[in-house]
Amino acid sequence: MSYKFFCIQLGIILSISGFSQSKLDSLLIDKKVQSSAKKINLPNGNILYDFEKDFFGKLRVDISMLSSGDTAVIYIGEKLDESGKIDRKPGGNIRFYRYMVTKNTADILFLPNVPDKKNTSGNAIRLPISMGIVAPFRYAEIEKSPYAGKIKLAREYFHYRFNDQASSFKSNDKALNAIWDLCKHTIKATSFMGLYIDGDRERIPYEADALINQLSHYALDTEYSLARNTFEHLMLHPTWPTEWHLQMHQIAWYDYLYSGNTALIKKYYDLLKLKTLEAFEQPNGLISTTAKPQRKSFLDSINYITFDRKESLLDITDWPQRGNKVAGPEYIGESDNFVFCDYNSVINAYYYQSIVLMKKFAEITGHQDDVKYYDQKVKNLFQNYNNQFVDPSTGLMKDGDTTSHSSFHANFFALCFGLVMDEHKEKVKTFLKSKDMACSVYASQFFMDALYNEGMGDYALQMLTKKDERGWYHMIEVGAGMTMEAWDLKFKPNLDWNHAWGAAPSNLIAFRLMGIQPGSPGFTSALIKPEIGTLTLAEIRVPTALGSIFEKITQDEKNYQVDLELPKGMKAQVELPVFQKGIDSLQIAGTSISPTLKNGKWVFENIQGKIRVTLKK
Repeated sequence: MSYKFFCIQLGIILSISGFSQSKLDSLLIDKKVQSSAKKINLPNGNILYDFEKDFFGKLRVDISMLSSGDTAVIYIGEKLDESGKIDRKPGGNIRFYRYMVTKNTADILFLPNVPDKKNTSGNAIRLPISMGIVAPFRYAEIEKSPYAGKIKLAREYFHYRFNDQASSFKSNDKALNAIWDLCKHTIKATSFMGLYIDGDRERIPYEADALINQLSHYALDTEYSLARNTFEHLMLHPTWPTEWHLQMHQIAWYDYLYSGNTALIKKYYDLLKLKTLEAFEQPNGLISTTAKPQRKSFLDSINYITFDRKESLLDITDWPQRGNKVAGPEYIGESDNFVFCDYNSVINAYYYQSIVLMKKFAEITGHQDDVKYYDQKVKNLFQNYNNQFVDPSTGLMKDGDTTSHSSFHANFFALCFGLVMDEHKEKVKTFLKSKDMACSVYASQFFMDALYNEGMGDYALQMLTKKDERGWYHMIEVGAGMTMEAWDLKFKPNLDWNHAWGAAPSNLIAFRLMGIQPGSPGFTSALIKPEIGTLTLAEIRVPTALGSIFEKITQDEKNYQVDLELPKGMKAQVELPVFQKGIDSLQIAGTSISPTLKNGKWVFENIQGKIRVTLKK
């Protein structure tokens, strides 16, 4: 009996922290059996099995060739040590298991065979019973013994339905290609629960993880149900960080923008209004979680209950924070010495973005009075924010109302969400470039978005491809099979190696570097404005609801050439760089449309089908 048919017969659904996610179709979870692996004879006599990629699954151990009472030691893990064997002390929550197996009666064993208490209790998502116990791993190892050669190993692994052919990317930069491959695999491999989770340590959906996971998933495939399942779960089971609640508006917006579906916005409109946390607004027009006690009645209205022993919402800015209980009291955290005040500039930047999106939601749902209300609120909040947080002596954003400290985070979040006044932008941009990647893996999504929002594509490419310990390539260098929860163990001692919020480059490459974005909901039109920096070749295929968009860009000292192919029924606005202030020589094939010069770009309107544009530098 196949796994899919078995699930249907049993009527299996996921039990999600007490919430029956009945609409999650078990047919969408695929089971694969991998019977072949690269076998390596190690110097110590052990046999290493390399399954080539890290997946969530279980090791199938065939001991039918052993005699009764025969024993063997088997290791499973995500990481190799310097000698080439599975690392016995990998650190953090990088997975490693050791088992002694004995032939008694069973011919087939499955490992691991003991559930992890942390990720199978409390708020953790429960797996279908039929799936059994799974763990992330790439390697298996059989300890040297007379019986080692008689044991056969295979791996069963699981992931949500995923179209590997829907997306692709390559460039002349091998590091960038490797980063793309790592991120794409991460999105596929971490989907095994049917919801976006925060990694194997907890297996809990969190809003910040869901937002970054959603964007990266949408860059790779047109499977939107995971994001919607996760959104609906989190609307009923929210977590504790203040900003995380304010991220739900972005998740709903991106679902609408990329898929064209209004269902989530309409269904949760009233709850989304509450989730702006406008109830925390004070007379100065800003919100605060600490200026006054949080009312239980309001927390109840947004479905918040005590989470991780936290009875109310707490500001987070970035994670881990200073003095984290895992890292110890001397740990400085990932928030660039951010100073927490009653009025927090990062919290209020998120608040502003949520109000901006609530105006859009009101327009979509026809709440005209709300449109007027939120329109005025956006204007007032922009002014209140700048009145409170701009340091007039530097032009930079301060962390809060009672400090003069200007952190990296206060400035890139404000820039990301459009809160920096034009007269201060150059100072803020210069400040950001002076700080390198002074944030966590999570916050890097918003930092990078800020760079691309301001046309800083050259610098953004440097950040994407850099090879120091605060960069995505470092994850590859240390051997991670999926993206990591943090840049390195030194920054988060309990990190895991299967955290999809580290996969932001998937969406940054597709939507920012290659510049392919929806021009209208559902990608009925596209906006294409590439910023490939110093790359000489960049080629991508991005899936949309109408079909895939293909884009190839090549450049050298003399030419910049774009090949673009749009699916049937889609129109695009294409914005290309200007090299010589309007005297570029353009060669255009596939369209009779001539570009106009707007805001320092060559702009083509209503492009369809297949075109080629060559700019002579």
